[in-house]
Amino acid sequence: MLSRNIVAVRGAHKAAASTTASKPVEKVTKLGNGLTVATVDSQKPLTQLVLAFRAGSRYEKANQAGLTHTLRNFVGRDSKDHFGSAIVWSASNYGGVVKSFTSRDLFGVSVTVPRDSSSYALHVLAQAAANPGFKPWEIEDVLPTMRADNGYRTPYDLVVDQIHKAAYRNGGLGNSVYAPCSKIGAICTNTLTEFAEKHITTGNAVLFTTIPHSKTEAL
Repeated sequence: MLSRNIVAVRGAHKAAASTTASKPVEKVTKLGNGLTVATVDSQKPLTQLVLAFRAGSRYEKANQAGLTHTLRNFVGRDSKDHFGSAIVWSASNYGGVVKSFTSRDLFGVSVTVPRDSSSYALHVLAQAAANPGFKPWEIEDVLPTMRADNGYRTPYDLVVDQIHKAAYRNGGLGNSVYAPCSKIGAICTNTLTEFAEKHITTGNAVLFTTIPHSKTEAL
């Protein structure tokens, strides 16, 4: 009896090792609306969804310094269809965490949720990232967080900004991902709306998820 148990245990370990060793399959699809969807089924209890647009600071015009910094801090505010508090609280009720990020190339939003809540997370992601409301009275609400971002910049961040500025004097890659302190509050909602209409589009975006590809086919 003992020997049979040992064989069974060894077989289970071998099967588990085989499953672990198998590399997750990545699938990439371009939908009819222009959105590129990349999926990897991680088989983990938590899943992450990231919606990113080619809308980083390099796409700011000369008079729009700090626009994408402002855009990033607007995530979690009102969308065109829902109040911001409803979006954030509903994500929390499903065990989700919503984060925004920017680089010189990209603006994006990520949502991390329990695996069985991934379908709802797609809705949260679409509202938070792709459907911003840009209410004029919310400008004042984002200014303190923008100032806090600048306050937490490290010497490394400052050096990298200066290197980019020197290396790309005549191009958008020289733009900082942070708003200059003197420019915080200078970007109006009309400017944000115009930028979003041009850059926050499905043809300019990629959705990456760690959920089965079939769950994204209805997008």
